[in-house]
Amino acid sequence: MNKVLVIGGGLLGLCSARALHAKGFEVELIEAREGVALESSYGNGGLLTASMSDPWNAPGVHKHLAASLFDPSSAMKLHLAAIPGLISWGLRFLANSNRKRYLKTVKANYQLASYSVRQTLAWREELKLEYGARDSGALKVFRDVTAMAGPLELAEMLEPLGLEFRQLDADATVELEPALQGIRDQISGALYFPGDACGDSYRFCKALAASLEESGVTLRTGASVDRLKLKGDRVSGVVVGGKLMPAESVVVATGADTARLLRGSGLSLPVAPAKGYSVSFDIAGVADAPKIPVIDDDMHAGISPLGDKLRAVGTAEFTGYSRSLSQVRLDNLVQLLRDLYPQVAEQIDIQGAEPWTGLRPMSADGRPFIGPSRVRGLYFNTGHGHLGWTKAVGSACLLADLVLGATPELDPQPFQVHR
Repeated sequence: MNKVLVIGGGLLGLCSARALHAKGFEVELIEAREGVALESSYGNGGLLTASMSDPWNAPGVHKHLAASLFDPSSAMKLHLAAIPGLISWGLRFLANSNRKRYLKTVKANYQLASYSVRQTLAWREELKLEYGARDSGALKVFRDVTAMAGPLELAEMLEPLGLEFRQLDADATVELEPALQGIRDQISGALYFPGDACGDSYRFCKALAASLEESGVTLRTGASVDRLKLKGDRVSGVVVGGKLMPAESVVVATGADTARLLRGSGLSLPVAPAKGYSVSFDIAGVADAPKIPVIDDDMHAGISPLGDKLRAVGTAEFTGYSRSLSQVRLDNLVQLLRDLYPQVAEQIDIQGAEPWTGLRPMSADGRPFIGPSRVRGLYFNTGHGHLGWTKAVGSACLLADLVLGATPELDPQPFQVHR
């Protein structure tokens, strides 16, 4: 079969390489960093949550973004300096926040996410991947009973599509996750999603990379792609370090750097960087450590148990391509730990925690771009936003079928590159 070059060594690139190789393609992966998964795949929340398929451009998002200009601790923060670079993308983002389009996206995302979680578990068993996986489900906890109404409505809408969930009172919530006992009197209720899971995506990527190399896939790290090489209406390869690497098929899985790679090519995709943060705490030896991922819907944040770590992750910040750490955002996540698990927080070395930030690739309509472009031989697998880990394996399987020309298990129409 033809050789395929995959650009990007994060979750989407590695998974694309594996899915394509499994279909019989010769695959070479190119990654700019010195190793795999050192960008957004490194310190994300570790959540495999099909239940969180709602995009961030929910109806009324314009009010939250406007208010965030003057609120440094806002869960979704827009900076004035970033606005000029977001005008085109932002107009599409807001246009897709009407209720009809929003609900259409929620359903499409759920179908891809639930398919992907199943495929991730299948790969784990088939390839014997070790990444601290927990098939524990996930909890959304609410302190205000009225705050549950929206998430409950979405869960009920997705139930006919296969989403399993249970509505819990405070006692049942603490029984399921005893580490929440310290805030028992603050909990008004919770939603439990037994089909969700969690695991360390960086460990997953490292294990998958090792498996790829063992199976004959070439991983070229420390090699930055200068540009795509197009010849007429088709791709002919990529330019790396001023030298052409020829290929009849190229997959772009470069996440938040997609727009920058496409500059000067005559191609564009509405993918913008949205900065996310995490703080990882060492919980080795901590008594009664949490066992289940818990999401705070109001904060767009959550806390996941990942082996001997507890990771607080979340918030969205539009600051262009800046990767600087904001102490305010990090402090919010530390406070989330104290608010959810006051007894656990007392046992943790807060000062020794690992802070991290990464750029999520946000598509303007909340759905990723998966499949062929108008340029023959050029494919995309990008724009997954906050659900990159959840959707990675399923997106790769969908992409591989489309490259092969086979009928995929999942309807690809909602994720077409040109839509």
